[in-house]
Amino acid sequence: MTRSWPTTLGAALLAGALLCACGHGGGEHRNASEAPRPAKNPSDFPLYPRSEVVNVVPVDSKQMFAVIHANDPTAHLPDNYHGHVIIAETGATMPQLRSWLTTLQSSPPHGLHDTTTHGTRSSHGSRSRNGNGVDINGDDTVQFENADASRWVYVFTADPRQIYREMGPVFTLIDGYAAAPDILRGPIDDAAKKQTGYTVTQMLDAKSPAGAVIAELKRLQSTDRRAILLIDEAKAK
Repeated sequence: MTRSWPTTLGAALLAGALLCACGHGGGEHRNASEAPRPAKNPSDFPLYPRSEVVNVVPVDSKQMFAVIHANDPTAHLPDNYHGHVIIAETGATMPQLRSWLTTLQSSPPHGLHDTTTHGTRSSHGSRSRNGNGVDINGDDTVQFENADASRWVYVFTADPRQIYREMGPVFTLIDGYAAAPDILRGPIDDAAKKQTGYTVTQMLDAKSPAGAVIAELKRLQSTDRRAILLIDEAKAK
């Protein structure tokens, strides 16, 4: 069955603490102001030409699913999965990236087929937007599966400057939480760890998938560069 994921990188950021909690650890911690060092891309999925991979973080659902099952033995959980979150940057414009995504959909990489589902336009022909002004129709998102649905690839593209303009309060809340004393974060972290196996502090760490995305968006929002987020996952054997 095709899995449903967020339709924009902004939505991925908002839901990152839940969607990426399973992937804590593995990335290299880097101050947001430091220039990134090129990273090796572990996926054979093609990125936009001349884009640069700046961060790779492994994901693995085993720990999170184990905690959920321990809390609720009757919970229906999908198969464990593992893979990577790959973050790249490019000087390409958003129209160029949308054209690239359209080409990928019409000619998917070998062994994959397009499973993208997008929302519909409103009766006035304009795109639906959520309360933060973020396009939720998914023109900047595509997803693919292999024949037996044992591998999924999700590609998100975004302009970090636009995300910062539209979702500034969200980043302010994230920064405020990270800066709060342990006595204030403690109860929330404890509750999250009981539910997912990870604290919110861990999820927002730059070595986790969600934290890595946030760190790169912060860095790129002051540059004339676009972001590409590729999530390549497969069922754990």
